[in-house]
Amino acid sequence: MAPQNQIVQLGKKKQPPRPGPEAYLPTTLDQARARGWDELDIVLVNGDAYVDHPTFGVPLIGRLLAARGFRVGVISQPRWDEASGLGDYQACGKPRLFFGVSSGNMDSMVNHYTAGKRRRSSDAYTPDAAPGKRPDYATAVYARRLKKAYPDTPVVIGGVEASLRRLAHYDYWSDRVRHSILIDCPADILVYGMGEQPIIEIARRLVSGEDLSGLTDVRGTARRYRDDIDQSWRWLAGERDRAEIWLPSYEEITADKKAYAEFSRQYHLEHNPDNARILIQKHGGQIVYINPPAEPPSTELIDFEYELPFTRLPHPMYGEAKIPAWEQIRFSVTIMRGCAAGCSFCCITEHQGRDVVSRSEASVLREIEGLKDLPGWTGIVSDIGGATANMWHMVCTDDAWHKECRRASCVYPSVCEKFGTDHGPLIQLMQKARALPGVKRAFVASGVRYDVAFADPVHGDEYIRELVANHVGGHLKIAPEHISANVVRVMKKPEVDQFMRFKELFEKYSDEAGKEQYLVPYFISGHPGCEVKDMVELSDFLEENGWRPQQVQDFTPTPMTLATDMYYSGYHPNTGKPIHIPAGADEKMMQRALLQPHLPEYRALAATGRRLAGAGPRPQRKRVPRPTAKRVLPSDAFED
Repeated sequence: MAPQNQIVQLGKKKQPPRPGPEAYLPTTLDQARARGWDELDIVLVNGDAYVDHPTFGVPLIGRLLAARGFRVGVISQPRWDEASGLGDYQACGKPRLFFGVSSGNMDSMVNHYTAGKRRRSSDAYTPDAAPGKRPDYATAVYARRLKKAYPDTPVVIGGVEASLRRLAHYDYWSDRVRHSILIDCPADILVYGMGEQPIIEIARRLVSGEDLSGLTDVRGTARRYRDDIDQSWRWLAGERDRAEIWLPSYEEITADKKAYAEFSRQYHLEHNPDNARILIQKHGGQIVYINPPAEPPSTELIDFEYELPFTRLPHPMYGEAKIPAWEQIRFSVTIMRGCAAGCSFCCITEHQGRDVVSRSEASVLREIEGLKDLPGWTGIVSDIGGATANMWHMVCTDDAWHKECRRASCVYPSVCEKFGTDHGPLIQLMQKARALPGVKRAFVASGVRYDVAFADPVHGDEYIRELVANHVGGHLKIAPEHISANVVRVMKKPEVDQFMRFKELFEKYSDEAGKEQYLVPYFISGHPGCEVKDMVELSDFLEENGWRPQQVQDFTPTPMTLATDMYYSGYHPNTGKPIHIPAGADEKMMQRALLQPHLPEYRALAATGRRLAGAGPRPQRKRVPRPTAKRVLPSDAFED
């Protein structure tokens, strides 16, 4: 029998050593020289802390470029004030090819401000959640600083902030229509969408000796031209396989809100890489020229990307500081990107595209198996998902149809008959994931699109049973967003009967599995098309079902979404008809109060809303809760 001290030693889980700086992409020129490099080819400037994890966009692009043979460095969260100088931007020296710039995983204004335009007190993408580590409109600020430091070095901007600001757009925080970001900053090229293929092509063509001015035809990019001087864009169309669409100019859409709505209608038709046309928009004497979207990455390419040698850890320069965004996803696995839903308020389709891009089953399982080598691993996969958890490998099943299709959504107003909804392979993936050695639980945390599950007549019910019985960690976040038929129609979300059907199945399968589990539904107040009477209807629904949210999600207009264009213009772009906009502070607060009428500070305002809507007293709860049901949601159930 082994001595007791040996038993104790065997009972301890030995943590793998944390890698040193050499395991990451260089963050200084000295680190590059330690690898024998006199200079870097590409330097990526990032508004987030440097976390070497494939969920973070800049490290993913950096690892991919490095795997293609380029010498890549990363500068994270450089200071931008004049007093700090340009030293942070010179840390990696002058790159041979270009600087790549991103605000990080979020638009910097969404990162900084609440829907009420209050400054946030923390930043989840920064060590110890410290605020103020990136500027407002970070992409443009970084580009200006780089051009000041290295005037002759090309600057390529990308990521969600650049992608969603590639055209003129309404900016909620300044309450005005802003130019394309290409007009407001000295970037040479903008990459939009899933940027791996455009950025590889840019790097490949520059290293082959092609001049920057010749990169006019890269799919998934946009350029700026001087209309009165640089005429090169005029001959591009003659050599292209796509027609041009001249969008209403910046001057036209700022002078006429109906013109803005028409502008929105036009550009929202051009998301399909198979048929999207070239978009051109004048801004005074300048032209913004947007090439069609890049083809979505193949399964083989994203398998390759996600299996690159990521440490999956923050850079050691941060010491023991906590980075909340990484803490949340450190043991999660992304299985897909893009979203075919096209919800009016969501920017995922506008940024990543409508075509779902999925990893292979083998690649996902290999990544999960590799989690055991990470510090802190306990056998729990926190999330197997993506933008929409159950759209894995769901694409158009008719190539000829797809080449002509201009639908903004594959699932609204109903799931397209050409859209593949087979959940069988996903069920198999989930079952294999939880059966892997060392895996105790493999959760799906959010993003379930229940209307897509219901559209699968063969495996839809089986998927919900598998999800509820084996992949819910006590709470499942679900996003009906609203229950009023008028509002969900504007949102492009399923009607309430589908949500209630899913709720009943969730409760049924939870009971069958002998588990106490709760749905955490998300609802939005203040969305375009939503009137006070609609919020009264939602408030009554919540009371009848015993839901009392502790926090609420107020509509935040973000660039390029259909709902934001409605919010600014007052028209529905698809119909040209006026739409109700709860833009005033009083009505927005009233709608918010109706989601929380149980709180003392909101009772009077919610009662006023009921009177204005001609509603009577709040109804008493009609539904009898399940004995195991927890009727008050946890405090983190809703996000502001």
